[in-house]
Amino acid sequence: MRVIRAEQLTRSAQAHPELERACIYSARCRIAGVVMELRTDLPEVARLFALRYAEHHATEGPDFTYYVAQIRMGYAFWCAHAPSWRWSQGTLPPDAVLFLTDTVAMSALIRFDARIASMQAAAIEYSGVAAAIAGHSTTAKTTTLLACVRRGMRVYSDERALLKDNVVQPFLRRCSARAAGARLLLTDSETDDTPDGVSNTPELSLKTCFGTDAIAAPQPLRALFVIGANGHCAGLEAIDTSTALPAISRWYETRGDMVDRVARAIVTLRNVKCYRLTLGKPDESSAAIAYALTRIAATL
Repeated sequence: MRVIRAEQLTRSAQAHPELERACIYSARCRIAGVVMELRTDLPEVARLFALRYAEHHATEGPDFTYYVAQIRMGYAFWCAHAPSWRWSQGTLPPDAVLFLTDTVAMSALIRFDARIASMQAAAIEYSGVAAAIAGHSTTAKTTTLLACVRRGMRVYSDERALLKDNVVQPFLRRCSARAAGARLLLTDSETDDTPDGVSNTPELSLKTCFGTDAIAAPQPLRALFVIGANGHCAGLEAIDTSTALPAISRWYETRGDMVDRVARAIVTLRNVKCYRLTLGKPDESSAAIAYALTRIAATL
């Protein structure tokens, strides 16, 4: 099995005006108030991108355009305000091109507006308090989020805490699932509102899985849970900003260089309660999070 990583992209200084004319297929999405249009010469990539961001579909004119086009031995990715990238390791199936497109286009969106920042974290809301659950990709963020939803919490995203002026925004990107897994997740649905195409392209949205009422409205970020090690039972330890900062700096993305990123992270955490979360069973972990958010809500 071939593994595709975003780190395999290389920077490109070239502009591609001749390729832009061939990019006749498009899809638009509105995220955190910014409308981005993807234009490409690959019709299947445009279709998959539109499906992945169907919950953020936009019809108004774009604030900026991101281009993806075939080139010799690979693909080019570029826009006017962010670095250009190139894949030079041969042709890829459409879903692999979509993966790379997703990475670079979302980075370009964050760099378009200085008020927007992103953290590698699940994001939830409970009792009017928005919180991020941050950790490495293998630290069970999604499992913890699902347990939180079962406890009545609402969801912004299972993978990216998207902030605009420190207010958490919905990021409802659909995630891919194996066909069998998609069927299992949809089995208990009480209504027949499965999106068109889900049986052929099993991409599931948070709305599909949990319903519209489970999607959170924008709220200021008030809590951060940094996942530590697994334990025999779930536990919370209050930590200060200086302890939380090194952890989230690795997962924090905003416009500017490393110094700008750290400075923005400090501002983000200024009014945020920070905790180190030791994971136990998922229900125990969600109970610990609910306890902390209830206490924060009582002080607002």
